[in-house]
Amino acid sequence: MADLQPLNRAASHPVGARVDLAGSEPYFPHYAGDSLATSLPLADFRQKRLLFGSLTMPGQIHVYSAECRAGERLRVQMLAPVLAGGGALAPAFAVVAQSLPYSADVRKLPFELPAGFSAVVAPPPAELVTPVKDLLTGAHYFPGPLVDTRTLVGGRCYIVVWCPQPQMGKYALLIGHGWPLGWGYWLQLPRYWWQIRGWFGLSRAAAYATVAALLSLSLAGMALFRKRK
Repeated sequence: MADLQPLNRAASHPVGARVDLAGSEPYFPHYAGDSLATSLPLADFRQKRLLFGSLTMPGQIHVYSAECRAGERLRVQMLAPVLAGGGALAPAFAVVAQSLPYSADVRKLPFELPAGFSAVVAPPPAELVTPVKDLLTGAHYFPGPLVDTRTLVGGRCYIVVWCPQPQMGKYALLIGHGWPLGWGYWLQLPRYWWQIRGWFGLSRAAAYATVAALLSLSLAGMALFRKRK
């Protein structure tokens, strides 16, 4: 198991919500702004995505944003990755929008909200229960806090990630609820497998073995074809 010592266990928040990783497109941002104005724009918050981020400095803040419609569902869950080399993190996160059905723990945000904005803050979990396994990649995650709400008006919505304690490490966010409708996602599953295994520090030997087996089958087929010809 990975070293999970960086996890903040001081705040109490329910964990262990059901995790459904199937159909989630992986996303590896290289940079995310530290304010609403400098947020990293995403296409939307509807499609299921696994966002793999890393807080590399104490006090760092990551902000992601997308244009949302009135009444749109906003579903975000924090996942603590089980990394081969350690360095996992389950930071606090918040969903921010101009109007939400309710607000919670807004004063815990790392910055002041503009007038008219609401937020639901999910503190770091007090404990992590049982990890779940991704069937595609074999990677393991500890399910963390879940925020599932809706925006009452259209406009820009935000996800803010930070760690109340001076800690650093990798984190994962499960965003959205809609399954991919096109074939593009399913055709890219081998690439996603490669990327996620690498991010977790897991072995990719199975990929080399598969390529070698396919190459051997191709050569054997060509030899048989030439022999019959």
